[in-house]
Amino acid sequence: MRTLLLLLGSLLLAGPALAQRVSIDSVSVADSIRHSVHLKDGSTMVGRITGVTADSVRLRLDGGELSLARAAIAEVIEFPASRLHDGAYWFENPHATRLLFSSTAFPMEKGTGYYSNTWLVLHTFATGLTDRFTIGGGFLWFPGVPIEDTFYYLLPKYTVVNGERAKFAIGALAGLLPFGTGGGDRTSAGLVYGVGTIGNRDSNLSAGLGWGYAGDELATNPVVMVGGQGRVSRRFSLISENWIFPVSGETEGLYSYGIRFLGEGLSVDLAFISPFGESVTIPWLGFAFRF
Repeated sequence: MRTLLLLLGSLLLAGPALAQRVSIDSVSVADSIRHSVHLKDGSTMVGRITGVTADSVRLRLDGGELSLARAAIAEVIEFPASRLHDGAYWFENPHATRLLFSSTAFPMEKGTGYYSNTWLVLHTFATGLTDRFTIGGGFLWFPGVPIEDTFYYLLPKYTVVNGERAKFAIGALAGLLPFGTGGGDRTSAGLVYGVGTIGNRDSNLSAGLGWGYAGDELATNPVVMVGGQGRVSRRFSLISENWIFPVSGETEGLYSYGIRFLGEGLSVDLAFISPFGESVTIPWLGFAFRF
């Protein structure tokens, strides 16, 4: 547990400031700003835009300045010069809205989305309907299991507080079990929760409470989640997600630690999960594509 607390404390070390997509006509030419220019041919150039005309964009690179046709530019990402480390641009964390399993309070941008997969059996899709409301869903399916015996779920989330450094969201995991109580039809079961997150998308801590339910019965005592992620290099973050369960008279739960491998549109999680006070370790392997 001491190691876990040290890891969580390290996750809030200052990380790079947030990047944002901007239209060409609204780019900043300030000395403190840099730009990642994605071209339609698939290439990317990182430098500082120094001027924009009706048909061209001037981009200053380390080796000099060049002119790009506006029609050739697919996207411009604007970020503080502090996101350059040894000349390399630290792109935005592609999967800041979730830890290993739990949601953070970060919303998805409107029109963006992701597909995630854990151990090839847990499939999740999500998209930002607005800049505050995210809707997702998925299913747990094992090869050879009939479709009618699959566990399905929805993942609505609304970010109520969307401050620069502090956010709070409410949401649910609304599932449909392939069986019912007493051998009956399918039963709804899941979790309703609230979660707060402090920090930026690269380095943050989250804490939440969730109440489980099955059918029309809601748990009296909540489960507690504490976790976070801290970016340590352009391609790697440390990540941890930990649960405390409401067991009468005892402290039961799970703790985890791992690494998130980062790409501009892809993240891969390799982590290890253990019950409190036990030597058993369960590996966790998952990935997510952002689109």
